[in-house]
Amino acid sequence: MPPEDRYLIVSTDGHAGLLPEKYGDYVDPKYRETFDDKIALEIARRAAREKDFLIDEFNEKWRAGNESKLAAAWDSDLRNEVVDGDGVAAEVLFPDGITERNAPPFGAGLGLRPWGVDPELQWAGARAHNRWIAEFCQMEPIRRIGLAIVPMLYDVEQAVNEVEWAHDNGLRGILIPALMGDHDPYNHPKFYPVWRACEERGMVIHNHSGPSPDYDFELPGAMGVFLVEFAWWAARPLWHMIFGGVFEEFPKLKYCLTEVSEFWVPSMLEMMDVRASVKHTSGKHCDFRSNLSMKPSEYFDRNCWLSASALFDEGSTAVRHDIGMDNIMWGTDFPHPEGSWPHTREKMLKYMTGIPDQELTKLLGTNAVACYDLDAAALNEIASRIGPQKSLFVGEAD
Repeated sequence: MPPEDRYLIVSTDGHAGLLPEKYGDYVDPKYRETFDDKIALEIARRAAREKDFLIDEFNEKWRAGNESKLAAAWDSDLRNEVVDGDGVAAEVLFPDGITERNAPPFGAGLGLRPWGVDPELQWAGARAHNRWIAEFCQMEPIRRIGLAIVPMLYDVEQAVNEVEWAHDNGLRGILIPALMGDHDPYNHPKFYPVWRACEERGMVIHNHSGPSPDYDFELPGAMGVFLVEFAWWAARPLWHMIFGGVFEEFPKLKYCLTEVSEFWVPSMLEMMDVRASVKHTSGKHCDFRSNLSMKPSEYFDRNCWLSASALFDEGSTAVRHDIGMDNIMWGTDFPHPEGSWPHTREKMLKYMTGIPDQELTKLLGTNAVACYDLDAAALNEIASRIGPQKSLFVGEAD
């Protein structure tokens, strides 16, 4: 039974990864010499990209105030201490990018790009992370929901094998490249074996904000362009899959889009429905809807979830009903400075006070339990010990 006086929180956006040089222990032996040769240069390139992309003063100041806990990105005991402090019973664990300097090697991190890399090495980097995250999650199998990186654009058979391996090793989903480059896009039937493997095993497919083409941040307004476009790049596989009939063909397949802000999603769903309807303005176009038996928004409602995290604010709560109260989840984004930690309780109270109990119960926990098929009884037992008290969130309902 869920605790009567506390909320169950399943954070659906967390990040975990090793220090770059430590991934060598998890790389296939045939690639370890290459890893040793490249890792110093790769660390230097990440530092240079971080300098271009982020504000050093802001990030160094944030790290200086929180550095004692940042090792929770790879330290199991410290991770438990951090999530207990946030009142989080369980969390979905993505790899990292440049923010905390612990991305997997060979370009296999959160911002994975399918160009400018050696696909064989990128697969090696992904597998190194997958081995480690499986091990990390096995230390706390109830509380850690691990995701495997699957660079599926290069080789479908490899991708299916990795999905099977990930499932057999306790992982709950996969992270696929958001950027497709000049590879076949996700509405191509060649990817059916991957979707089938995920559907049969209940493995949730994910995209997360971060991947994007290169921007020249020395140009005026370039960061503003990125901030407008980043969610579009992350979400692009979704409309390929919807219009491509992936959810029609695989009705039990699960997909989650994470950290893309929420205010624009209802308009995106409305636009897809309009485009899929028979309109005078679309009458001249060749058939693109006979493979669909439902509206795009109905596929979203049945097959998709949205994980609201770093950008969760008044705009997010305002559109929660338009997105669907069964489809939206929440995460802390630990250990990123744009996330809620180390002020999770304060930020939750700021943006969630007054949301009806039934809705907050779904947003914080039970939607994630349904999405990832989690052990609700075990998680509720943890929540009864560390979950935030419901009485704190009582306020004027919106």
